[in-house]
Parts: sequence; C-alpha cells; structure tokens
Amino acid sequence: MKTIENIKKVALVLFVALGITHIVSGLMFSNGYLKEISFILNRSLDIPFAMTAVIYAASGIYLNSPEKNRKPLGIGLIVISLLIFIFLIYINLLIPDKISLSEL
Repeated sequence: MKTIENIKKVALVLFVALGITHIVSGLMFSNGYLKEISFILNRSLDIPFAMTAVIYAASGIYLNSPEKNRKPLGIGLIVISLLIFIFLIYINLLIPDKISLSEL
C-alpha cells in the first residue's frame, strides 16, 4: 500500500507542475509571447498532463476501495488507463491540428 500512496503523491506533484506549465504555455501562445516555444510546450504537454491526472485518480480510487475488491478493481483501472492513453495518442497523431508550427 505504501507504493500506491507514493505513486499518488508523485502523480499529484507532476499533475500540478504540468498543469501550471500547460496553462501558462497556452496563455503565452494565445497572447503572442514566445510563440514557437509556447506552441511546442502546449502541444507536447497535453498527454503527460492527462496521464498524470488519470494515474492520480486511479490511485485514489484504488486506495479508497475495500481490501477484498482491490485486485479486480486494479486490473480494471489499468485497462481504463491504457484505453485513455491509446485514445489520446490517436487524437494527437491522427487528427490534424488547425495551426502548424510552420504557420507561426
């Protein structure tokens, strides 16, 4: 149990750090400050930001579940997390962006 608690703590720290960086880079891009750098940061931090949120939520659900239901719940949470990750990869790679880096 200590391992899951530590994973939850690390995921929270990374979620906050990535979230602040992602939001600031989006604001910088929309206001025209350091357009190239903020564009790259904003486009590359969306999957890590979402995955730290999923890991934090899954570890919280896992820790708050009863002892007898943890094994099937853990397997289900892993499957759901992998499906979310595959969906995010699909969205990032196969759906084109409206703005590309060459248009900046």
